[in-house]
Order: sequence, then structure tokens, then C-alpha cells
Amino acid sequence: MLKKLKGKLAISSTRKNILKLSSGTGIGFIISLVTLPIITRIYGAEIIGIWALFTSMAIIINALSDLGLTNTIMVEDEDDVERNYKIITTISAISSIVISSLVTLFYFLYFNSIDMNIIFFYFTLVIIVFTTQQIQICYTWLNRKNNYNVLMKNPLINNSLNGLLSIVFGFFGFITYGYFIANMIGQVVTLIHMKRNLPRGMFSFNYKDFIEVINVNKKFVVYQTPTNILGTIKSQLPILLIQMFWGTQMVGYYSISIRLLQMPSSLLGSAIGRIFFQTTSSMKREDKPIGQYVYNNIRRIMNIAILPIAMLISLGDIIIIVFLGPEWEVAGNLVRILALYFFFGFIITSTRGLAITLDRQNYTMIFTLVQLFISAVSLSMGKFIFDNIYHSFVLMAILFILVTIIFFCTLFKVMKISWKKYVRNVLFNLILLLIIATILRVSLKVMGIIDLIYKY
Repeated sequence: MLKKLKGKLAISSTRKNILKLSSGTGIGFIISLVTLPIITRIYGAEIIGIWALFTSMAIIINALSDLGLTNTIMVEDEDDVERNYKIITTISAISSIVISSLVTLFYFLYFNSIDMNIIFFYFTLVIIVFTTQQIQICYTWLNRKNNYNVLMKNPLINNSLNGLLSIVFGFFGFITYGYFIANMIGQVVTLIHMKRNLPRGMFSFNYKDFIEVINVNKKFVVYQTPTNILGTIKSQLPILLIQMFWGTQMVGYYSISIRLLQMPSSLLGSAIGRIFFQTTSSMKREDKPIGQYVYNNIRRIMNIAILPIAMLISLGDIIIIVFLGPEWEVAGNLVRILALYFFFGFIITSTRGLAITLDRQNYTMIFTLVQLFISAVSLSMGKFIFDNIYHSFVLMAILFILVTIIFFCTLFKVMKISWKKYVRNVLFNLILLLIIATILRVSLKVMGIIDLIYKY
């Protein structure tokens, strides 16, 4: 009886924390949603595409800048975690400045496809790289400490400042740089808000501590760093190749479609994933089996995502056209094509850190390497064989789904849970999702609503 009561209390606490994070993220997303139609009309696809390129570069740099050590904050013993935090912060800060300098030099020497002052480009990149990585480190610390009251406010602060300042700068005619400056201010203020709740002292230059932290966490450096690099290159490769093959304007269309597709992850997936990682890592430290917990969570995650993803498959183009205007139709078509891709992306986001908890970082590295290959081949074939960006993403989505199913099957085998049961559940949900999407699309087509929207 006592065990059951404890279990119910734990579940209740988990749901409460998810609700906290989701409510903050949800309100932040609503703010972003309300300001987006104004921002897209002020700045256009070109400016938004350039910011997406900046963000893509920053994410790739950050995959290397912490040497894969950020996640050690979640699993480190309490006695050493503060020291680790300061060492990781120092490594990240130094790496951000050095690598951003090299990337800026390389970009302007060999590409230089953006009409922008090199000094502004460099300082923008440094600020984005530094703040993005520091925010991630702070997130990990606060997640370990269950400080969800602080975490829930981040999307409110960031999205409010981004939206409001972007509109104000645009209103006063700062079209070229206004959007970039607004986003950077949002990130800096968000970081300051988080740092107020972390240990005093941000950096450490103790050489012995550097060596000890790296030696103790060699597995993270050896496996997690290349996994992070491959993972970020995989996720950002579409932006880089789209910019190379189809130009910055197409990057703008793609980035807007991704923003809409990430809605389930933004509203709920990230919150679930952070608490999932915290819960599974705690269970692992206490030598408790996590297999059934993981399976039950994946089932719930798929049930949550079915309806919103089905709506995006059937109505993605309509939502974009009504919301942003007919000039964004390309983004709407990309939403429909990539919705299934993000259904599985939502599952991955919601089970964050699972391979780390299972001590199978090498599995994630292989999985990420395969995804990188899929992205490169799909986009290259779309350009040089089909000359059609839509064909690229259809092929990418199909291959990604197959590889993701196989990846989770291997993890379930490690956890000694039937992978066949997982596959049956995935296939059932996929069929149900497609049926709902088809019925909804056909119904609106028959009623003439789709033709009416495209006409006007």
C-alpha cells in the first residue's frame, strides 16, 4: 500500500513539473505565434533565412565547444557537480570565442553569400554561440535541481523580448539588423535570469580540475562529443545545403515551417524530455529498472502527438497561407511533407538522454551518423536528380522514420523490453495518424474550403 502511494505521489509530481514547464513554454509560444505574422511581413523570408543560418552555425559550434560534458551535470555526484559546472562553463566560453573567429574568417574567405559587415557578423555569431551554450548548461543544472519555477519563465522572457523588440525595431526602419539585435537581447536577458539561480562564480581556471574532469568523463568526451557534432550537423545540414542549393530565401521558408512543426515539441516535448532525463537518470543511480517506464512514456507520447501532427499533415499549407499570407505557401507545403518526420522527432525529444542513461552513447553516435548520411543524400538527390526541394524532404522523411524505429528497437533490447511490442504500437499509431489526416483533408476539399482559401 505504501509503495503504491509513493508511486502515485511520484507520478503526480512528474505531471506537475511537466505542467509547469509546458505552461511557460505554451504562453511563450502563443506570444511568438501572435507576433510572427507581423515579423514575417516586416522582415521577409530573406532576413529570417539569414538569422536561421546564424543559428545553425551557432548550434554546430556549440556541439564541440563543451566537449560533450554538459550532460555530466545530470549524472555527476553531488560533491563534484558544482566544480564540473564551472569547468564546463569555462571550456565552453573559450571555445565559443576561438571557433567563432575561425568560422567567420572561413565563411568570408570562401562563401560570403550574405551582404553583411564582417565585424557585425563576427560579434553576432560570438554572442549567439556563447549565450546559446550557456543557456543549455544552465538548463541542465536547473533541471537536475528540479528548479522548474525558473525554467518555466525562460520562454516568456525570450519570446516576449524577441517579438516586441523585433516589431519596434522594424517600425523604426531597422530592417537590416533589427531582427538580429532583438533576438540577441532576448537570449542575453534569458541567460541573466537563469544565472541568478546558479552557484556564484561562473568560471574556473584550475588546471588540475580541468584534467580530472576530462579524465573522469572520458566516455562523454570520446562518444558524446562526436555524437553531438554529428547530431547538430545532421539537424542543421538542411539549412546549410538549402542555402547552398536554393538560396537564403528558401532557408527562410524552411525555418518558418520548422517553427510550426516544432510546436508539439516546444509546447510539451521539451518539458517531458527534461523531466524524463532527470527521472531515468535518478532511477539509474538508484539501480532501478527503467524499461517499462520508458515504454509506457513512449506510448503516451505518441498518443499526445497524433492529433496535432495529423492536423499539420492535412492542413499545414492552409494554416500557413491564412496565418502568414499566400507568399509563404512554400513553407506550408514543407510543413505537410515533414510532419511525419517531426512526429518521430517529438518522440526523440521527449525521451531525451535515454542512451546516456543506458550508457549507450555509441548507439546514438551511429544513429546520428546514419541520419547525417540520409540528410546529405536526400537533399543532394533533390537538387541534382529531381531538381525539386519537395522530393528531397519526402525521401528524407521516409528514411528517417525507418532508422528511428530501428534505433529504439536496439534500446529496448538493452532494456530487455520486447521490441516487437514497440513496433506494433508504432505501426498502429502511424496508420491511425494517416487515416485522421486523410479524412480531414478530403472533408475540407469536398466542402470547397481548401479551394476557397487558395483562390483568395
